[in-house]
Amino acid sequence: MTMTDPLPQSTRRVVLFAHFDRDGQIDDHVLYYLRGLREVAERILFVSDGALMEGQAERLGTLAELVHAGRHGAYDFGSWKLGFEALGGDVALYDEVIVANDSCYGPVFPFAPVFEAMADRECDFWGLTDGLVDGDIRYLTSNFLVFRPAVTRHAEFTRFWQEVTRQPDKTAVCRAYEFGLSQRLMALGFRPGRYLPQPFVAKELYSDVYFDDCLEEHRMPLVKVAVFSQNQQRVARLRERLDRMAQFYPVALIEAHVARLCGTAHPPIHDLPWRQERTRLASLPGTYRRSKYSRDLRWWWCYIRVLGVPVFAAARRVRAAA
Repeated sequence: MTMTDPLPQSTRRVVLFAHFDRDGQIDDHVLYYLRGLREVAERILFVSDGALMEGQAERLGTLAELVHAGRHGAYDFGSWKLGFEALGGDVALYDEVIVANDSCYGPVFPFAPVFEAMADRECDFWGLTDGLVDGDIRYLTSNFLVFRPAVTRHAEFTRFWQEVTRQPDKTAVCRAYEFGLSQRLMALGFRPGRYLPQPFVAKELYSDVYFDDCLEEHRMPLVKVAVFSQNQQRVARLRERLDRMAQFYPVALIEAHVARLCGTAHPPIHDLPWRQERTRLASLPGTYRRSKYSRDLRWWWCYIRVLGVPVFAAARRVRAAA
């Protein structure tokens, strides 16, 4: 298969799934995620960066093959490296290799329509979202990536995984591997693709923008665990947004998981701080969308705190007539 060959109608897929749980458990939301993946993939290799409690491995049943359970300390990319090693030469049997991890809840919406939409895209590897680093470095977010044979059969792709080693922290992992993998493949001429119609910077995936522009409008299948466990961007009315998800996803799985992470009997989602200001401060390059305002207006949104009180200010500039 060359870089221009279309995917076969009956696409064979395998998933390499990276797992980590501080308590050594395979949580119910993870099993739900794996069931969703099995709807689009015939095989799942499960790699846990930590020892599992007794009886947990058996929970996988026929959903996934346990490849490794023990601390390796190389984060998700270390788990995927072990997955590729276990897959070995069988990688050539598959039309798409998926790498995913348990940093998300899902599928909120089925994966099948996503793969159907991406089947017609001219790309060699793709993800659900991409973003910007330092203003201009493009990368595909690594919590869900799909590689096609032009990539998986390339010697540099194999070499990349062989070179994965432990890094001092998660930031170093992102720099070396999440950003590095996308840049390395694009430098080789491979074409990236994304499911969402526009890029999103990382913090937008934890904010109101996710719910408004991704989850419901585009039926995004995944939502980050940290949205509900940490509410990093102080999303307003988080409990209300979880209730909106309930029509698509069994949110009791999220509530039970968050409660366990926080060490409480009930999920403290309603107690997490509400965000008081919009997270998106400006439209990303190339993603400005028309609104009720004239297209001759550019809007900047800024937020100022005066004596601790949020004050909203908006400024506009009228573009000079041609």
